This record gives sequence, C-alpha cells and structure tokens, in this order.
Amino acid sequence: MIKFILSFALAAIFPILSNAETLIDCKNTNPKSTETRIWPMPYLSGANQLCFDVKGAPEYSGSNCVADGKSTRWTALAIVLEDGESQGRDSTIFRVLKPTVNENSIDYVIEWSRGWQNGGAWRPMQRVKINRLTGVAVSYLVRSHGGDTY
Repeated sequence: MIKFILSFALAAIFPILSNAETLIDCKNTNPKSTETRIWPMPYLSGANQLCFDVKGAPEYSGSNCVADGKSTRWTALAIVLEDGESQGRDSTIFRVLKPTVNENSIDYVIEWSRGWQNGGAWRPMQRVKINRLTGVAVSYLVRSHGGDTY
C-alpha cells in the first residue's frame, strides 16, 4: 500500500515539476536608470527552453520559446526605439537566432523587422548576457554604448 501511495504521489507531482517556469527576474542595479527591467522579460520553461513574456502583447502570434542553438520568432504590436528615436507603434516581427542556453549562461540577441516597411531587413535590437553562476546580467541596446547591469 505504501508503494502505491508513493507511486501515486510521484505521478501527481512529476508533471507539475516538468512544466514549471522559472522567471529570470532582472532588476537594474542603477536606481537612476530609466531601463528598470529587461524587455521582454525572459524566463526558463520546464523543458529548459528560453522563453519571453510576450503572449499577452496585442496582436501576438508565433512562438515565444527557444532551445539552445535553435531559433524562434513572434509578431506583436510594439513601439520600437532605435538610437533613442521611436520607430512608431506597429505590427513588428521579432526573432532570436541560436541563443546560448546552458547551466552557466544565457546569451541572446533579439532582432526586429517590419518586413513590408524596410524591405524585410532585420535590425538588432538588444543583446542580453546572463551569467547564471554569478546572477549578473547585462543588457546592451545594440546601437547604444555600454550596457545596463542587472
């Protein structure tokens, strides 16, 4: 009977653990910075995939999760800033190509495109490096100098 109860308890708990999500809570270390968090907020899925909190964005479609070395893309209505200048609010395609997602680090670049407006060209938006051993993250807005530490 004890084996049955233990088996039932493990069977009930295991699916919950395998689908758990781990939020990567990145808060800016500079209290005077206007960039208070990394956008979109990254998290790890139970399948150890890097995911982005974008599903609630207006006009969201696509896939918001990516495995180590793979690629993903999604579309959402967004305001994009480039060199501190607004590119307007419009339907925007975002992609992440071949990120590094392992036990030591997470490293990725988000690119954006408005396909029909810029001839389908992809423009780098943000590079994020997270050291999972020290807990330090740096977000570089690609066309800016330096980066924000989280």
